[in-house]
Amino acid sequence: MVLVLDRKTVLDCLDLRALAGEIGEGMKALTEGRVVQPLRTRVFSAETGGLLASLPCYLAGEELFSAKLGFSHPDLRHPDGTRHITQIIAYGDTEGRLLSLMHGTLLGMYRTAACSAVAARYLAPESASRLAIIGCGPMGRAEAEVMAAVRPLRCITAFDLNRAAAEELRRSVEASTGVEVVICESAEAAVREAEIVSLATTSHEPVIRREWLRDASHVSALGAHRKDHREVDSATIAGAGLFIESREALMAEAGDYLIPLGEGAIGAAHPVFEIGELLTDPHRFSQWRERPTVFKSTGVGIQDLVIARHVYERARAAGRGLELDF
Repeated sequence: MVLVLDRKTVLDCLDLRALAGEIGEGMKALTEGRVVQPLRTRVFSAETGGLLASLPCYLAGEELFSAKLGFSHPDLRHPDGTRHITQIIAYGDTEGRLLSLMHGTLLGMYRTAACSAVAARYLAPESASRLAIIGCGPMGRAEAEVMAAVRPLRCITAFDLNRAAAEELRRSVEASTGVEVVICESAEAAVREAEIVSLATTSHEPVIRREWLRDASHVSALGAHRKDHREVDSATIAGAGLFIESREALMAEAGDYLIPLGEGAIGAAHPVFEIGELLTDPHRFSQWRERPTVFKSTGVGIQDLVIARHVYERARAAGRGLELDF
């Protein structure tokens, strides 16, 4: 029997604090070589701009598989603002059983936010209590919710070119977290006093500048998944330790790193570490709490597998979802 989980059910089955811990363990497994995950495969329509992307994964030891399929179109939006019209995660095991099919559009955002929160837990100053969100769509809202679940935030500042999106983020995040959200008139104003800065935009060009940031700030760059796109300026990358999910994905998709590398702003010896390394030996990186750091997300398959397992186990325990005989 296959458990089918719709959009509402998967969201109801999220425990954000627990999810961050599980995603951290998944990143350790990746660094330790217990994960097989090919790079994201994309198929485009040159006529319409339609896209199909796939991201499979295998986790050894637990003998689990997952595969995410995402369909999107540049001219279409879901009413909640997401550009991926449909995203589905298939979750199964090596005995050939398909255990679950689940709505994955927002899960992709929450798993990214969970990894971002893991990075901030270890890299942001221990006293950090102010988060800036640049880009107030669904990814920005997920980022604020998960960060508030793992950090003692006192205030969230937010900016979006679309004021209505910023207002929606304020309403939603204040209701779900109880943390005050202040909408700012510019990205600079939002960033200036924040210890943690999260970028969740669709921009192709930098949306922050190094001179806006505090000396020990931590930046999470969650958008820009192409070699020629970026959200972070070269000066910020050059002055910061860079923390990533996967070196292979970094070299394939991360313009935030590849553009300053091509410009000569950084060299091959620039400090770059996987989140799995951070989780394996956090004391080794303790000095980075007082230095600028950037977490660059590309999104990797193990995150989809972990969040699928997280949701599946909670749905089973709660008796949620629809069982079908495939």
